[in-house]
Amino acid sequence: MMKVLVTYASKYQSTAEIAARIAKAIRSKKWTLDLIPVSMDIDPKNYDAIILGSALYMGQWMNSAAEFILTHEKVLTERSTWLFSSGPTGEGEAARLLNGFTFPIVLAGVAERINPQDIAIFHGKLDGNALGWGERLIVRAVHAQYGDYRDWESVETWASSIRAKLEEQFAT
Repeated sequence: MMKVLVTYASKYQSTAEIAARIAKAIRSKKWTLDLIPVSMDIDPKNYDAIILGSALYMGQWMNSAAEFILTHEKVLTERSTWLFSSGPTGEGEAARLLNGFTFPIVLAGVAERINPQDIAIFHGKLDGNALGWGERLIVRAVHAQYGDYRDWESVETWASSIRAKLEEQFAT
């Protein structure tokens, strides 16, 4: 039976909630699915397909997700892999809010070598009450907007496309 991994890096659980929504949308009796936070203890060799995501902070993935993609580049190249980021807040298309940015520049080379099935960027959630004073200063400096801007329809549409691709690739 095919095994699918949905793994993510999330500091304030917004990205974890996106990953959970993706996992729910692609769950099937045709394969097993693990939804777990990213860590070096995960061996992607144990999976046929991997969906990896991270929260964005100042245009960068969280260290745990960046380390995972760099450490496991070869295996991710050999598997059906999807990548997603979450983070921009405010009205409008997520990539436009980031001036066309769709993936962290420092990881773009590894993403290109992995050649994922798709790369998505989703709006995030920013709760000022959860942030420390240093983080609030950064939010002010980059003019980020507080609030929950996640577009669940967009997340579920993307997940549905993954499910269709998995069913096509692993039809038995």
